[in-house]
Amino acid sequence: MMPRIGLLSDIHGNLPALDAVLAALAKETIDRIVCCGDIVGYGPWPGEVIARLRVADALCVQGNHDATTAGRLPLDYFNVAARAVIEWTRTVLPSNQVAYLRDLPQTLVEDQFVVVHGSLRGPLWEYMRDAFVAGETFSLLDRPFGLFGHSHVQGGFVDLDGRVIPLDRTTGSVDLLPAGRYLINPGSVGQPRDGDPRAAYAIIDFAERKVFFKRVPYDIQATMQGILHAGLPPQFAERLQRGR
Repeated sequence: MMPRIGLLSDIHGNLPALDAVLAALAKETIDRIVCCGDIVGYGPWPGEVIARLRVADALCVQGNHDATTAGRLPLDYFNVAARAVIEWTRTVLPSNQVAYLRDLPQTLVEDQFVVVHGSLRGPLWEYMRDAFVAGETFSLLDRPFGLFGHSHVQGGFVDLDGRVIPLDRTTGSVDLLPAGRYLINPGSVGQPRDGDPRAAYAIIDFAERKVFFKRVPYDIQATMQGILHAGLPPQFAERLQRGR
């Protein structure tokens, strides 16, 4: 039983962003950290990010970048720039960290929630960006909550008697109605794409039935410099400033 969790996703090797989120969570009462995948990819500190999550005893599922880095998916699924980062990541990760990524489950089931990266229908690849796709996952969901990432956009959906409605994250918190089932996306820690460059995460209080959508600033310039210093594609540095 985990009454209160810190929910992360899509860290993508961005250590300053992860450290900022972990520091913020350290000031909260949290029973466990849960991560919806894509620990690596795009960013220059994949090994350090894996190490931080393991020290934090985070429950994690595998994202598409994690799976491909570990050889579970072909590189052909990615564009040239993303493929270059995955190939580089393979060269810098020690074998035990590659094994950690390889052994992560694609779906994690707990008492109150199910965790995936994309969706229950396509755990590694499907994006839940609209009510129709969310409805397909609700039809497969046998818990009150589904936790997901992949889109890098904070928010989610509620199913009320078969009506699938997007959550309004702009208020900062959402009351979780007893009659509803919920799909919750904490947004991206390391590469937000919703127009807000700050690191995104969420806190879910199952006892109080509330989700808090959170943002925290971090040293974006440090991550940009790290990407360029590692020789990774510069577009992955430039987009951090825009949150896109």
